[in-house]
Amino acid sequence: MRYLFYAVFVAAVVTTVVLISRRYYKTSTPNNSYPIQASPAPRSHHKIETTQATPLQKSPIFFTDSSHQLDSSFVSFSGMTHEKLFPTANGSGVAMLDYDQDGWMDLYFACSSYPDRPEVSSPPNALCRSQFGAAYEHAPDQAGAAITGFTQGVASADHNNDGFPDLYLVRLGSDILLQNMGDGTLADASGSFGTDARWGTSAAFLDYDEDGNLDLYVANYGKWNMEWHKQHYCGQEAPPVRIYCSPKILPAEVHNLYRSNGDGTFADVAANLGIARSDGRGQGVVAADVNNDGHIDLYVANDLSPNFLFLNQGKGQFMDATDTSCAAYNADGQVEASMGVDAEDVDGDKLADLVVTNFFLEHNTLYRNLDAGLFQDVSHWSGVAAGSIQLVGWGTALEDLDEDGWCDLFVVNGHVDDNLAQMGRDEPYAQPSRVWRNQGSGQFQKMEGDLGDYFRTAHVSRSAAFGDLDNDGDVDIAITHKDERPTILRNDSRSQRPAEPYGWIQLSLQGTLSNRDAVAASIEVHSTDRVITRQIKGGRSYLSAHDLRVCVGLGQSATVQRVIVRWPSGLTTELENPSTCRTHTVREPQSK
Repeated sequence: MRYLFYAVFVAAVVTTVVLISRRYYKTSTPNNSYPIQASPAPRSHHKIETTQATPLQKSPIFFTDSSHQLDSSFVSFSGMTHEKLFPTANGSGVAMLDYDQDGWMDLYFACSSYPDRPEVSSPPNALCRSQFGAAYEHAPDQAGAAITGFTQGVASADHNNDGFPDLYLVRLGSDILLQNMGDGTLADASGSFGTDARWGTSAAFLDYDEDGNLDLYVANYGKWNMEWHKQHYCGQEAPPVRIYCSPKILPAEVHNLYRSNGDGTFADVAANLGIARSDGRGQGVVAADVNNDGHIDLYVANDLSPNFLFLNQGKGQFMDATDTSCAAYNADGQVEASMGVDAEDVDGDKLADLVVTNFFLEHNTLYRNLDAGLFQDVSHWSGVAAGSIQLVGWGTALEDLDEDGWCDLFVVNGHVDDNLAQMGRDEPYAQPSRVWRNQGSGQFQKMEGDLGDYFRTAHVSRSAAFGDLDNDGDVDIAITHKDERPTILRNDSRSQRPAEPYGWIQLSLQGTLSNRDAVAASIEVHSTDRVITRQIKGGRSYLSAHDLRVCVGLGQSATVQRVIVRWPSGLTTELENPSTCRTHTVREPQSK
């Protein structure tokens, strides 16, 4: 009872501080007399000041900053000016995909533009082709990747099952589908989706109706335009300090669910399926099976509005479980300003748990899966709340970074406003990325040791994509920063324990009856001492697309007895005594 009393007391104090100190205020008098100024110059990273007299201890998780592998001229342009046009707060995404099918992950970086000045040229999106994981070179202009305009999110999948991954660009205005032609070029196939023009953020490919063709969920943010901006001045009037407006005053936009017709065209069926809610400012989205019924579900992180949970009932139908799931709000029953999202089993019970990153004075939130579509906010008990409440979290993932068989938590951070000090607010713009290591059974420890040079600097980070860039069987990371060069982090955690290397096994799945990317496939790895479960998911993180191969760390387990793959079609494949420390390509049987 005493513990319960303290928990309630702390929750009440935190809630009070949040309500008092939040950013969510504005003046009501429109004021548009301040001219648009030039966009701030690209920012370099900020070194974190430290008074520590002794060297940091070695961390079991360690990354090497390999950003030198990228062309130094590329900067993730946001379009932000001193006018603080709302869409320019969010940055742009990155996709990790093997675009040319040479066996190495390439990178596609999105860029934004000036929303109020489309005639002013802005940097184009950039496709960077991997040179055997050692360097990245820009694809030639004729590749069709250098799209200009306001691109926010990127989704990638082989939508037409031809063996080559395509790109979907989520934009302010009409989205763009870039179809991979298989000859090194991308062709604009946007007409497949019609002419719907909204402010989109993240997207997730999934085969919700299980017909073998990938469908697409697009999270849209709000009903914003320049007229709305002219009517809303947010910040301080005297002396004038303009900041981004609160999401609370911006009407939310309805999201899209595009069903593939199987002939290269799509139809928006969200309203027909009863999931076209109008109360969610969409940010991140993940498609995963959260209740182990064999059907892929949708979880959407929304900004200061309830997080959506749509449970797939099979036969192309969804049930809106948002209001009954306990994953729409935090433990205090409050909405949060949610951005990034992921789903994975963190406690070994074979159920996908949910993680969401949030705004300043709102910590990371971990929802433990209780089964049957019910979740519990265990952020404080699990440890993922520790050290995050003064950060603004964006891209994230639950990935096994040290290969011990347990999914760790990675979050990139960065504030939205660069001028809060002028209002007397001590909220740094550039912020460090954080790692929480899973201690087993779903409890995490915030890492304080030496994780690599990158973690001793602060950035205005936004998106993060995850996958094996150097084909060595562990998870590397590509990160975008607002108005700054991207970062590539090579996972060198094995170097921290050369005397006791952990085993691993990586799986690359190819569907035949199912969608070729095998999105919604589930994997069980039976090792010496435990069973590890993973999924092929759509979307996740924030504005980003990821390597669809699944790398499973085995810890000190020396062998794998078998691997079981359950395909979306209902078929099952088993690998008996597969070799470890290598990648296995598994192809779905062609008949039931």
